[in-house]
Amino acid sequence: MIGYFSGTGNSLYAAKKLAELTGDRALSLADIMSQPEHLPHRRFGIVFPVYFGDVPEPVRDFIAEAPLDKGTYFFGIATCGGTGGRTLRTLSRLLQKRGCDLAYGLILPMIANSTVASRRHINYDMNRLDKADDILHDCADDIRRQVRDDSEVTGSLAAAVMNFGPLRSFGNYWLTPSVDTKKCVSCHICSKICPVDNIQSTPSGAVIGPHCSRCLACLHWCPHQAVTVHGKTVLPQDQYHHPDVTIRDMMVR
Repeated sequence: MIGYFSGTGNSLYAAKKLAELTGDRALSLADIMSQPEHLPHRRFGIVFPVYFGDVPEPVRDFIAEAPLDKGTYFFGIATCGGTGGRTLRTLSRLLQKRGCDLAYGLILPMIANSTVASRRHINYDMNRLDKADDILHDCADDIRRQVRDDSEVTGSLAAAVMNFGPLRSFGNYWLTPSVDTKKCVSCHICSKICPVDNIQSTPSGAVIGPHCSRCLACLHWCPHQAVTVHGKTVLPQDQYHHPDVTIRDMMVR
């Protein structure tokens, strides 16, 4: 079983690709939590993006609450646009608190979706996705053989700084989306794709709740550019989602 958390499709794509290569099944973490009979498994992987050089809150919550089996071979794949920070070390420690062991960890470079918060006219390097496919093929072979590899389970001073009180608060502000009600047509797309069910569609426009994971799915998938980040409208050409992932894929969770 492979569980994933994804906003703009990188981790969803990676999870499904791994499932295809290993003969496994990929489900969102939300689906797994709603159907606990999916766990435990002899082999279980978690695929998710790096946020602030660390593990996103929804993934932390899943590990804290899911019915995990101590005898499971656990692996973690962290997708990122830059570096992996201390993500895998945090993942390992979270599993240890549950009496489990992270047997295999991998940082998978893909494309950052947070660049829109600070730049315009972005030239996304799509070649990174082809390289990611090559890495996933090798990774799938390791997982099938249940290889143990913790070489990428490391700490990061930069991640520690990013997650320090005031700096993390500023980062949260910088990446918190809001809705431009003049552009919003209540198409319901953002509410259906939000991986933490934090958006409600109303006749007067979408309303973003207080439990945002800052995955920016709503911002990148909005066809009307009605979702802004710290008040900044995102250009259509700067919206990013994995080219092999559709809105329908994101809604199936």
